[in-house]
Amino acid sequence: MAAAVAETRYEAETAPATCDGTIDTNHSGYSGTGFCNGDREIGAAAQFTVNAPEAGTATISIGYANGSTTTRPADLIVNGDTVLSTSFARTSGWGNWTTTTSVVQLNSGDNTIRLNPTSTNGLPNIDYLDIELGDTPPQPPGWPRECARSSPIVCHFDVAPGNYEVTAWIGDRDTAGNTSMSVEARRRILPAVSTAAGTITKHTYTINVRQPEGQPTGQGGTGDPGLDITFAGSAPKLSGLTVQAANDPLVVYLAGDSTTCDQMLAPWTGWGQLMPTHVSAGAVVANYGDSGESSGSFLRNSKLFPTMKPLIKRDDLIFIQFGHNDKSTSASAYRSNLTSMINQVRDRGGDPVLVTPPVRRHFNGDRLTPTARHVNSRGVDLPAEMHRVGSQLNVPVIDLTAKSKELVESLGPNASARLYLRKEEDGYKDNTHFSEYGAGRMADLVVEGVREHNLSLVSYLR
Repeated sequence: MAAAVAETRYEAETAPATCDGTIDTNHSGYSGTGFCNGDREIGAAAQFTVNAPEAGTATISIGYANGSTTTRPADLIVNGDTVLSTSFARTSGWGNWTTTTSVVQLNSGDNTIRLNPTSTNGLPNIDYLDIELGDTPPQPPGWPRECARSSPIVCHFDVAPGNYEVTAWIGDRDTAGNTSMSVEARRRILPAVSTAAGTITKHTYTINVRQPEGQPTGQGGTGDPGLDITFAGSAPKLSGLTVQAANDPLVVYLAGDSTTCDQMLAPWTGWGQLMPTHVSAGAVVANYGDSGESSGSFLRNSKLFPTMKPLIKRDDLIFIQFGHNDKSTSASAYRSNLTSMINQVRDRGGDPVLVTPPVRRHFNGDRLTPTARHVNSRGVDLPAEMHRVGSQLNVPVIDLTAKSKELVESLGPNASARLYLRKEEDGYKDNTHFSEYGAGRMADLVVEGVREHNLSLVSYLR
């Protein structure tokens, strides 16, 4: 296709676009005069008709909002052919609009682009489709020598600790694929995506490399120096991979315990391991969470806060979550520890964010006990004390205790077990530590809090 053409917007409520549902206006922030609220059934599609002056490549961006509790899978169908199976991630509210972007091939003249839901939840609310016609994008660089030809595909790059921009071309010109992407200590970057034969999608992320690559004290193993990348899924396909030093990304540091940290060993999973699935290139999660740490021990251990602090630069975000291991900490000591971390972060020019601890799964009837809500053995309501510090020092507080309590109690004593480790599923029963599914739900709640406080990370959320 010839030189790039300016972006064109096609509104979901404007013919010839069609919506298998209703055109609504009951949520703010949409473009145009409304949005497509599709029926909750498989195949209840939103379809756009777009015109291309000649055949070639186009970049499409779909504006949507998904305020439900789950992702919504769909097929992207161009001129009758399914070119990509994807999922519309949650956006923490029906008034929170975002975009997802793909590269497709168009014919000369009119083309149909159909979003076809593959679950009974239907599509998210669809606002518009932006299309930019232009030159064919650069070809994938081919199989990287750092990657083994295996399934899963495992790649290793000998790089020093730091932040790196990683670009992966996922898919294959000849065969269909299903590919996920993880880095280092089981950090999930990309959930499995399906690609049709001939479809290759480009994905760029910023990755934090540390040694040890999981918990800073080495619990569970230290991993290998350098950067490890794994492409899994039912049929992993890779057409190129590049790694280069990142240019001054926004760093989100996590200071926390075992419910937060990068767990080396499955099935244990911290919510910080799933946080990167929400973050696009230009921002990176650096997880310094460590098992067994209290607010005081994290502050004192030379491998933890004293190691993290010198790395903090102006405007970086530092999420501080403690409580699980402050079982006998006094209210004054707890406030003092949090205050010390906040002041030292600010001395470096960073922006502290307090995160109250997620609940344990201890029920009395259909309600969680005070212990589950982090009232410790000395009667100290730790989340309330964290709110007190946040109010006094003007620090935003993400109330993960309240958010996780609402989630766990809404599921009830039985269904909520899925969030935590289960004997029959994981070989270990634990009402404190999360399964991979539960860690993902906690990461969703943290991201919800990021949006509510309009933190600087919002600009980088996927």
